[in-house]
Amino acid sequence: MRRSSSARHGSTRPSRGSSAKGVANDQGDGGKAREGVRAHRNGGRQGQGREEVVVEDQERAVDDDASRRHHRPLRLHRDRGGAEPRRRRAPGHRRDRRHRRRDAHDDLHRGLHRLSVRALVLGGTEFIGVHLVRALTRAGHEVAVFNRGRRNERLPDGVKTIVGDRKDHAGVKRILAGVRADALVDVTYAPTTGEDVEAVLDALDGRVGHALFVSTCRVYDHALPIPYDEATPRSLYWGEYAKHKIAGEDAVLRRHRERGWPVTIVRPTHVYGPMNTRNNETFVFDRLLRGRPVLLPGDGRWLRQFGHVEDLADAMVALLGRREAFGEAYNVTGEETVTQAGFVELIADVIKRPVELVPVTAAPGSPAVPFGQNLAYDCHAVHTTAKVRALGVRPAYTLAAGLAQTFDWYVREGLDRRDVDFSADDLFLSRAR
Repeated sequence: MRRSSSARHGSTRPSRGSSAKGVANDQGDGGKAREGVRAHRNGGRQGQGREEVVVEDQERAVDDDASRRHHRPLRLHRDRGGAEPRRRRAPGHRRDRRHRRRDAHDDLHRGLHRLSVRALVLGGTEFIGVHLVRALTRAGHEVAVFNRGRRNERLPDGVKTIVGDRKDHAGVKRILAGVRADALVDVTYAPTTGEDVEAVLDALDGRVGHALFVSTCRVYDHALPIPYDEATPRSLYWGEYAKHKIAGEDAVLRRHRERGWPVTIVRPTHVYGPMNTRNNETFVFDRLLRGRPVLLPGDGRWLRQFGHVEDLADAMVALLGRREAFGEAYNVTGEETVTQAGFVELIADVIKRPVELVPVTAAPGSPAVPFGQNLAYDCHAVHTTAKVRALGVRPAYTLAAGLAQTFDWYVREGLDRRDVDFSADDLFLSRAR
C-alpha cells in the first residue's frame, strides 16, 4: 500500500502511559632540542592560521600557575631542552606556588562561567565535536583538541591540536602529563570504552576543572514507558553502544562521588544538522530531490525526537562551569516529537517537494527496511528536557527551521548531485508492488 502526503507530520506529545518494546539496529620528532614537541601553522580555508601542536613525548605540555591560568592563553612549556621555559619567581613572591596551596578543583573551576575558559576537547574533528569547538570559540574560549590529527582543517583559527590516540593509554598519560584545562569535554564517539575514559581522567588528575562527558539517551531502557527522564533506569537495551556509554558515565560519576570532581553528563538523542555523519535527514533529501518514493518501516508510527547539533553544542557551552550541574546528567535535544512518517512529510514541506510514502514490513531474518541510518527501530524514543530547561538552556531551532538550514548546507556542499545507491530501496519496492 502506498500513501502520498505533504501536510500532516504526525507530530505529537506522547503521554507517560505509552509504552513500546522493540529491537534496534543502531549511534615527532621536531628535532632533538625539542624532543617531540612541534608547532606549525596549517593552511586551508577554515583552518588557515590555526596552530597545530603535536606532542609526542613530553614531560610538561601545558603548565601555568593556577592563579594566572584564567587570564593567559594555553601554551606549551618545557622545563628543559625546549621552548618557553618557565620564569622562576623569587621565594616569597605573592604568586609563589608554595604560598598558594589550594584544592585543585576549587582553584581550577573558580570563575569558569565568568571568564574565558581554556577547554580541552577530546575529539573535535567530526560532527558534534566540530560544532562544539566552534561554539566554544564563538563564546571567546581558548580551545585545544586531543585527537589523531585528522581533518583538523575544519577547526577555527587559533585552535590547537594535541595529537595522540586515546586507545594508547600509556601514550595518553605521557602526552597529557603537563596539560591543564578549565574544562574537559569528551565528545569522541565509538568505540570508546570505560577504560579509555578512565585513562584520560587519570592522565589529567588534579589538572582539570569541569569534566563534561557526552553520552546518549540510548543508555535508557526503551522497553519502559515514555517519556524518559534522567532518572529512567539505564540498561543494555541498545547493546554494545549503550554498554560503552554507560561505562563512560560510570567512570566520570565515580570521580565525582569519591573525589569531588566537578562532572556533568550530557545525553543527546538523534542529532541532526550540517556535517552529520549519520545518513538520516540526508537519506530523505536524497530521495525527495530525485522524485523517488520513501520507504517506511511498518506504518511509520514510531515517535522520534531530534536535536540540532548547534543547539547541542550551545547547551554544552552553557553548562560548563555551572555548579548546579556538577554530578548531574541532562537530556539535551529538541522539544518536538514526530513520527517516522511525519519526519519525512515535514522535510517534504520544508524543501517543497512532493512525497510518496511506501509502508513496508521486513520479513523475519531479512535486512531492515532502508530508513535513514538508525531510525528504523520499532519503539518510541521520547525524552523530557525539563531538567536542563530549568537551567535556562533551551534550543534555538525548531525542527522545521533546523531541517531548512541543514538542507541549505546539503545543497551548498553539492550533496544533491552525489551518486546514491538505491538498490536496497528497489528490492523492497519490487516486493511491495
